[in-house]
Amino acid sequence: MIEIKHLCKDFTLADGSKFRALDDVNLDIGDGEIFGIIGLSGAGKSTLVRCMNLLERPTSGQVLLDGKDLTAMRPKELRQARKGMSMIFQGFNLLMQRTALENICFPLELGGLRGEAAWRKKRAKELLEIVGLPDKADAYPSQLSGGQKQRVAIARALASDPKVLLCDEATSALDPTTTQSILALLKQLNRDLGVTVVVITHEMRVVQQICGRVAILDGGVIQESGDVADIFSNPRTEAGRRLVMPEGKKIHSLPANRQVRLTFNGLSAGEPVISTLAVEQGIKVNIITADTHSIGDETFGEMVLGLPEDETDAARALIYLRDVPGVTVEEVTDYVQ
Repeated sequence: MIEIKHLCKDFTLADGSKFRALDDVNLDIGDGEIFGIIGLSGAGKSTLVRCMNLLERPTSGQVLLDGKDLTAMRPKELRQARKGMSMIFQGFNLLMQRTALENICFPLELGGLRGEAAWRKKRAKELLEIVGLPDKADAYPSQLSGGQKQRVAIARALASDPKVLLCDEATSALDPTTTQSILALLKQLNRDLGVTVVVITHEMRVVQQICGRVAILDGGVIQESGDVADIFSNPRTEAGRRLVMPEGKKIHSLPANRQVRLTFNGLSAGEPVISTLAVEQGIKVNIITADTHSIGDETFGEMVLGLPEDETDAARALIYLRDVPGVTVEEVTDYVQ
């Protein structure tokens, strides 16, 4: 559905120097998938999503939508092609003086789609039904919660029957419970309408919950990309490790000579690996921290262990753990949570 080829974006700074925000970005996003683009603040995520629909024109490279090169189009052709891409923002961007129904009608008015007002209202009511707000047609944004505002914004984005929904930090302003409901809605829309969803975020938990594949952006460069489960289980780059294992408060309460991080895939997450290590091998380890994550329909686990101070026992523990199917083992230092 979307192909990005050798995309670069430069900005001119106040002193006349150039700043490269995106450097040789290459991505393929399949028709009907939910694809995540994740990175920390300043990684270039918002610039990339604005280059996808050419709100920002790339300095070089190509952006193809359904095989058609947006960067080569004339203004009129580009305006028409952009109807196939809708965008959802962190700040909702609703018109405060318009009701929910009127907000959804607005892009239909601008686009000259099915000019009759009666048709526009009928379509807007259908979309409110889809996003679960059939009773909020006459409510103004000031009368809606954050989650309801975002649902109206999603309905508005769907008004032009887009092939692609670009979600730029669409859940960052929402509380965790509301975030879950919005992510569930995006999954439902992807499933029921077949719309391709591109999720731009700095939150790994968002990617884990709804994305099938992900690209990690850092310093304007794609550091790694692939299946979410693979990258979560075994990040290959420093940027990937920072996102999967974010820094926080250091753990000092359980010192250990050596520490290892275990990642359990969906098949091994429920296995009693540590109990078996203690019973069969006679090796006791400290469990420093443990957590589980849902990625798609599978459960993945993560655990950090303090190995025995005795080097022989530590080596035996590593040999055993690395032989367990579905478990990735990585030595770490100064693990933080």
